Amino acid sequence: MNAETTLTGQAGPLKRVTLWVRDIDASLRVYHDALGLQVVEDKSLAGPLIARQIGLAEARLRIVHLAAGGLEHGWIGLYAISDTQPAPMQSLPRPDGFPRYGQAAVVLSVQGLAAIVARLRAMPGVQFITEPTEYRKTTPDDSTPAGIYRETIFFDPDGIPVSLMEYTPL
Repeated sequence: MNAETTLTGQAGPLKRVTLWVRDIDASLRVYHDALGLQVVEDKSLAGPLIARQIGLAEARLRIVHLAAGGLEHGWIGLYAISDTQPAPMQSLPRPDGFPRYGQAAVVLSVQGLAAIVARLRAMPGVQFITEPTEYRKTTPDDSTPAGIYRETIFFDPDGIPVSLMEYTPL
């Protein structure tokens, strides 16, 4: 399929990335307190109706949606399941490295990377994969402008890789 092909019923833009978390409060310290995303919605649902949507008989689900600056797309959803029947939700083992096939990462554009990194370093459960790295792109292309790019990658409290990218024009 080429770029000129038009599909009927195509997807996009990305509405939300859903992160299944053990402890929403620990995740909020990262995504809200350190990264500055705003809480758009915080609600709890319970009972068989919500449970059936995730393949269970009974469950309680707390949902917190976060967004940057009131955006309607590109949200992060923190979802915590409890009180499940017939069995408790299982946890994946914490990743022992990065990257792995099948592993996804949350990538966020940021401003003030140094201040964000300092806040993250003070939080329990946050482990840096790569230290902040700076690279200079001198030739623009169709998708990214020339400039100075800074990036760091860390595991959040649930072992989800998060990449923070800061851009400064040349």
